[in-house]
Order: sequence, then C-alpha cells, then structure tokens
Amino acid sequence: MKIKTNLTPLTLAVLAAVSLFSCSESSQTITKEQNIEAVSDIAKKKYDPTWESLSTAPVPEWLKDAKFGVYTHWGLYSVPAHLTNVYGDFMYSKDNYRGVRAHHEKNYGPVEEFGYKDFLPMFTAPKFNADEWVAVMEDAGAKYAGIHVVHHDGYCLWDSEYTKFDSMDTGPKKDIFGEIAESVRKSDMKLVATFHHARTYGFGFKDADKYTEEEKSKLDLFDPKYDYIYRNPETVSVEEFSEEWHNKIDEVIEKYQPDLLWFDGLAKAKKNGIVNDERLLKTFSDFLNNGNDYTDETYLFNKLPASMRWNFPMGFGYRTYENGRDMEVDVRGDWNIDRSIGYPWTWVKDKEYAHSHDYHIRSLVDIVARGGSFLLSLTPKGDGSIPKREKEIMAGIGRWLRINGDAIYKTRPWKSVGEGMDADVLRVNAFRMNGEPKTNWDYTILDKAKGDVVRFTKNGDDLYAIVMGEPESGEISIPTLALGNVEKSGKGIASISLLGSDAAINWQQTETGLTIKFPKQLPGEVAYSFKITVKGELDQSVRPTFDDGIGRQGNWPIYKTKV
Repeated sequence: MKIKTNLTPLTLAVLAAVSLFSCSESSQTITKEQNIEAVSDIAKKKYDPTWESLSTAPVPEWLKDAKFGVYTHWGLYSVPAHLTNVYGDFMYSKDNYRGVRAHHEKNYGPVEEFGYKDFLPMFTAPKFNADEWVAVMEDAGAKYAGIHVVHHDGYCLWDSEYTKFDSMDTGPKKDIFGEIAESVRKSDMKLVATFHHARTYGFGFKDADKYTEEEKSKLDLFDPKYDYIYRNPETVSVEEFSEEWHNKIDEVIEKYQPDLLWFDGLAKAKKNGIVNDERLLKTFSDFLNNGNDYTDETYLFNKLPASMRWNFPMGFGYRTYENGRDMEVDVRGDWNIDRSIGYPWTWVKDKEYAHSHDYHIRSLVDIVARGGSFLLSLTPKGDGSIPKREKEIMAGIGRWLRINGDAIYKTRPWKSVGEGMDADVLRVNAFRMNGEPKTNWDYTILDKAKGDVVRFTKNGDDLYAIVMGEPESGEISIPTLALGNVEKSGKGIASISLLGSDAAINWQQTETGLTIKFPKQLPGEVAYSFKITVKGELDQSVRPTFDDGIGRQGNWPIYKTKV
C-alpha cells in the first residue's frame, strides 16, 4: 500500500522532530522518504488480536464526519416479495408461521414441489444497475454506501470461492458487490459491507423435528445435494459451517477492500460455536492494522441486538442501535442508528411507506445533535430496480442536505442537544414480539414540530441552530442561547445567517435568550439551519451527563452484556 502524505497533526509533529534530528546529525544522511516511512511506523498504532487491544482503536474522524450512510436489503427473498426477508425460513414452517407457507403454496405450489432454491432461476435481476444504485445513494447525501453482502438465508451477493450459492454462479450471474464496490470507488463515498450470515446455520430447520422421515424425503430442505444452500445441522457440522462463515468474511475483505464492516446479531452464533473468537480477532486486527488502498482507517460497527447483548465486547467498534431500540436516555460518545427506509426490511408487493423524507431528515437532525450518525437501508425490488417511492424519499433527503449539509457533516455535538421534545418525549416504552418490554425512540413525534424544536451542532467556533418547522409567529426564542452562554468569555454573537438564503437575518441576544426572525422566503423545507458566529470563541464546554438509571462501562450501556 502506498504511503499517504495527508498526515495528521500528530504525525506532522513527529515528522518535524525526525527532520530536526536528521539536520543535527551531519554525519547521517536521512532522506525525506525515509522520514515519512519512519513517521508512518511510529504514528500508526498496531492492534493485537485481543478485545482489550482492539477496543483502543478510536472511531475514525472521517466516520464521525460522515453522519449519513446508505446500504440495501436485497437478495433471493426479494423475488417472492412477501412479508419478510426470512421468507425462506418461514415457508418451511409446519404450523404456517405468519401465514407464509399458505401464501407460498397458493402462489407457487406445495413446498415439496417448489422449494426456496426454485426462486433462483427467477432471480435474474435484469434491472440491476450498480451505477444507478450508487447514484441514488450519493445524490441523497450519503458519505458511505454499500449493500448487505449476505443475509440470513446465506445467499452471497459476490463471486465467492466458498459456495455456489452466490450471485455469480446462480441468479443474476453477476458479481453484485464487486460492481457496487467499483461504482462506490468512483465517488467520494466510503464502502460498507454488512454480514448477516451467522443465522444461516439451521435457517429453515426450526420445525425439522415436526417432519416425519417420509415428509423429509420429499423436501429439498433435507436433500443432501442441496447442503450448499440449506445448512442443515444434521448433515453440516458446526466446525464446517464456522470455517465457511469466517472464510467468507475474510474473502470479502481481501477481495473488495471495504472501509466499514457491520454484523447482524451474533448471540446464537457465539453460543453454538460458529464464531471462533481467536480467528475473528485475527481478522479484525488485520482489518484495522492494514487498512486498504483507500484509507488507513478502516472500522467496524458493534450492534446491540434485541437480546440486549452487544455483538462484540463493550468498548469495541462503533456502537449501533436498530432504529434506536433500547438506546439509553443520556446517549454518550460516538454511536449510530440503522433503520429501513420503509418496513419490512425488504421489498414486498404493494409496499406502503409510512414515512417520507421529512421523517428521516428530522431523525438525522436529532441523531447528529446527540453525537450519532444514521445508516439507512433501501429495499430494492427482485428485478434489481429501486422502487420509485424510495427514489423520491432519497431525493428529498438529498435536497435538504445540499442546503443544510454544513450543519450536519463534520459537526460535533455542542454542550446542549437543543430545546423542545427531548429524550423524555421521544423515548417511549414498547414490547418485543415475545412480550418482553423494550424502549424505542419515536421520531414521528417530531412531525408535530412547528418552530418549537431546536437542535444544536457545532463545527469549530461555528454553532448551528437547526429549527424544525416554521413558527406561526415568524420568530423563535431560544433561551439556551442567552448572552453569556454561547461565547466562551461572554462576548456574545457577532452574526447569524440562514443556510441556503441570502436574506439578512434579524436577531437579538439578551440575558434571557436569543430571538431570531425568519425571513419571508425560506430555503427548502422541514428544518432550517441558522449559522451562528460568535465574537470570540464558541463555548466548547462538554455536554454534562446525568443519571438515567442505566449502568455503563465508559459510554457503553451494560444491559444484559456480561462485564
């Protein structure tokens, strides 16, 4: 890998020290290239294959700057396009779980005659176009993009040497991720690959013990010649599947050089021995240490599944909550929320979208103000096209970010999240499918904002006040931005402008707050970003924490995870 010359301040300082040393030693000749090589060795920390060591790897600044990423849920299950992305599991349920088997037999015939594998000839994806997918992501303002490379059914969307059950040998007969990766690399976005195949082992076999031997003999699910598709625990050992699971991860890293890795829930896979900790640690340490041809700072997400046990030990990786599920009230540090553009997590026939672009924009604003980032999933159709409604939603997000991007990208949380509809309103109690309690962050509540909800972000000495909705009075008052509470030494505000507008902004700052009058002509919609420049230095005080009743290890909520 070529040595990059966009050196960090720390690296430059070390370089200066090495240069001074070389100048003082007249008997020694050290070239500039040798200096850079020496600095590269000194400045790049190496991580040992232990969780303790890997947990010291910081979240890269580029990832903190990015704020918004997009990927997809798309695969063989997109062909039946019914109810769920685990159609291939539910269709073999003897008890007709959630009605999937009845739907299947009505539309495709008995499962004995038309199994999950029989969707492969239908999965030709004639409308798949990697450049179009990536363009939709980039135009929406995403800073990293990719796809799930494999889902629970085990179907691999790349040209794999470890299985025939992939998009090159079957279905589209294309290296889907290879094409996506090539297209992403033409843009300024980073590349993400998400893995969901830890649940492939036993996928479809939940009711295996309910079938008689005669019934099994009629199902492709139990036919040994399809073991490469259906990973039957009765015929495929845990050791064999574990080797395959790890091989596929290593293969994607080596072959396509993603900048980010993301894994779905691993609790069961850890319990039954699929995850080989020693090998995974080696994979992760190599991934972080080696970087790739595009960045030295590769990284990984660490998801909190419904089990409330982190995929990996606390402190390692970029912690991630599925649509805010079980996210604590006082969320701290660096974190991420992932969600689908519309549920379920797949394209289904006659899919309805409960939310438009405005919902995702308000969510993004609140998330970023709290120090987080947002990963959104598209759900393309089985033919490879992105649904028209999803394109419209993405275009709406992009329009807003082109106006307000300065208040989002490269920003950091300020000492106050904002005003109006805070966590005590947005975080609501709910129940899991098994009846156990959980909490959700209900961002639909922000739809009611009419200029009475403000979120703050900062970039250097610039403060941004992002106002959701328009106030009926045409002006807003923000007590948090009172004189003496914004500029470090109390000098106050120098100027205020509205992103996307050339209009002069009328404002007044007093000891009781800041009043801003909205111009008659507003840029865009949904939320409006006021850039506030102070007379001296912005107050950079750290946001105070508070006791929300949740135990922590550092910034990480413990929940059911063993410490």
